[in-house]
This record gives sequence, C-alpha cells and structure tokens, in this order.
Amino acid sequence: MSKLFYRKSNKGFTLVELIVVLVILAVLAGILTPALLGYIDQARSRRYFENAKTLTDAAQAMFTYQYAQNDKLSTGTPVVAGSTGRNDNGDQDITNTEFAKEVLKLAGLPDGTPYCFMIAVGSNMGAESRSAVAPKIDVSEADKYTIYYAFYVESENAKPWYFYNGTWTTTNPRYNAGADKKKGIIDGYNYIQEGDLKGLRIQYYLIVNQTGKNMYTGNVNDPNGTNIWGWMKAME
Repeated sequence: MSKLFYRKSNKGFTLVELIVVLVILAVLAGILTPALLGYIDQARSRRYFENAKTLTDAAQAMFTYQYAQNDKLSTGTPVVAGSTGRNDNGDQDITNTEFAKEVLKLAGLPDGTPYCFMIAVGSNMGAESRSAVAPKIDVSEADKYTIYYAFYVESENAKPWYFYNGTWTTTNPRYNAGADKKKGIIDGYNYIQEGDLKGLRIQYYLIVNQTGKNMYTGNVNDPNGTNIWGWMKAME
C-alpha cells in the first residue's frame, strides 16, 4: 500500500498539463512584456532628459563665464568663434573647441555622450529683413549669453529632447519649417515666431556632433543628406 502511494505521489505532469502551463506563461508574457518595455523606455528617457538638462546647465555656466570675460560685442561677432565658413545666420560649429571640451567636462557625462548637442542664445547678427515677424532689434548683451533653445540626442536612435521657452519637451519647435523658411515656431532665419519671445533672433552653437553631418553645406531640407538642419527638421 505504501509502495503504491509512493509511486502515485511521484507522478509527473501530463502533456496536457504542461501545454496549459506554457499557454498561461505565454499569455502572462504577452501582457507583462509591453508594460516592462514601457517602464524601461520611460527610465531611459528620464535618464536622457537628466543628461540633457545637466549639459545645458553646464553650457549656460560657460556662457555666463564668457559674459564676464567679454567686452561689448560688435554686431556679427559670435560669443564663441567656431569653424570658418559660417552661414548668414552666424551659426557656429564649436565642436572640439576648448569651450566645448570645458562644457562636457563640467557636465561630467560619460565618454561618447551625447550623439548631438546644440544650443542657441540671443543672436548678435543684427536684423534679418526676410523674417516673417518684426525683428526684436534691441537684443541685450545678456540675451547674447542666455540659452533660449537646446537640442539634445543621447544616441543615434534616441528620441531628441528640446529646451524652448523655459521648458523641456520632445516636440520639435523647428518641425515643418520646410522649404518655406517662414514656417515653424522658429523660422529659417532664426526668429522665434510666437510666444513671449516672438521676434527674438537666436544664434546656434553646435557643441557636440557625432552625426557625420555639418552646419554649412548640403541641402537644409534633405533629412538624409549631409546637412544637419535637414536631419533635425525632419524629426517630429
């Protein structure tokens, strides 16, 4: 009797029972996996945001330091000089300059981070008559060293973060500018088109660039070309 009981108590799962268990596990995996991936994406996005904010704060600290060093800039002179061959908007590629290296050092981000980082301050280029809005001529000296826009991409396939009008967002304020430079929250002549900063012209400084694209050559409306503006404007 005891031997019979022993044999029955060691009986394994039947094939049907195993199939039922596997089906239950598959259903649970189907339910839990999207939620788990969502949590991972949220955590990753939050880390990217913190890195973007840290780097922008570091850049603002460096521009503030630069403000303390400079006398009044003559019109057309950039706050930080970059590559030659700048366009008529005065945008500067300052990647690999001592200024850019100090920004990264101050932020303390890991090597290889980020994929791309650009900021914009009040422009020292003067008025641009082709803008859709009345230009704000009286840009103060402080405006020229104050960050009003930032663009941050952590890695090649990461979603960008934007700093605009005092807040962070994942919505591109330059989106849909297209061939008509007067479209978009920020138009193709670097003027802000709406809100409290309407009429303020800004000037871009490219601080980190691992995209293989550049600011000065190529089609600015081709997202797959060599120009960095086409790549940026295509991002939704």
